[in-house]
Amino acid sequence: MRIAVISDIHANFPAFEEVMKDIEKQNIDAIYCLGDLVGYNVWPNAIITEIKKRRIPTIAGNHDVKAVKIQDQRNSNDPADLAYLMIKKDLVTYLSTLPAFIRLEFKFSNETVVLLMVHGSPYSNTEYLLEDKPEKDYAAIFTDTAADILICGHSHKPYHRIISDGGASKRYFHAINAGSVGKPKDGKPQACYAIVTFDKCSSAFKKDSIKVEFVRVDYDVEKAAQAIEHSDLPDEFADMLRKAY
Repeated sequence: MRIAVISDIHANFPAFEEVMKDIEKQNIDAIYCLGDLVGYNVWPNAIITEIKKRRIPTIAGNHDVKAVKIQDQRNSNDPADLAYLMIKKDLVTYLSTLPAFIRLEFKFSNETVVLLMVHGSPYSNTEYLLEDKPEKDYAAIFTDTAADILICGHSHKPYHRIISDGGASKRYFHAINAGSVGKPKDGKPQACYAIVTFDKCSSAFKKDSIKVEFVRVDYDVEKAAQAIEHSDLPDEFADMLRKAY
C-alpha cells in the first residue's frame, strides 16, 4: 500500500499540476490532502475544482478556514486577503465542510496500526509540530491520540522522525511532515509531497517497517511568481516562492 500525501498547495496551480503528474508515475494507491488549498496565489478556484474532480480526501487547513471567515465578513482591507475574496461562493461552501482530521486503521498480521492526518496538530490547525519538538512531548501526542503514525503539514518543512514510546513495549511512533506543494519554506523552491509505504510486515514494533519518501518536483516557479506580481496580491508572496521561505 502506497499513499501520497500532499499539503499546503496555497493556490499554486503550476506546482499542483506538476505534482499530480509525478504522482501518476509513482504506482500510488491513494492520495490525501492535508489542507491549505488557498491563500498566497491567484488560482484558488482551479485548485479546489481539481481536488473535488479528483475526489481527493482533504482536511481543513487554517487558510481554508480563514477564507470562509473572510468571505462571510467581506470587510477586510488587507491586500493579502484578496487571495480569499476571489474564491467562488460554491467553492467556499466546499471549504466550509472539510473535516478537521482523517484517521485510518490498518490491519497487519493481526496488529492494528493507526494513521492520523492533521493540518497543524491534533489539537489545532494553527499549531506547529516542528522537527525539533522534545521527544517526550511528541510521544505524549501519540499516546493521547492513540495513533502510531501522525502526518501533518502547516510548517511547510518536510521531515520524518521516529520516536520511541520509552516503555517496555518498544513501540515506535512515526512523525511525518509532508512539506508543501505550493509554498515550500525550507530554502528549496521545488514542490514537495510525501509517499508512505506499508506492506504486510509493517508494524509499530519494527522501527523501519514503514517507509517514508519525500519527492521534490520541479515546476515553473517564475510563472507562479509573476502571476502574483501581475495581480493585486503583495509582491512579497512572489519573493517567498522564489526563495522558498
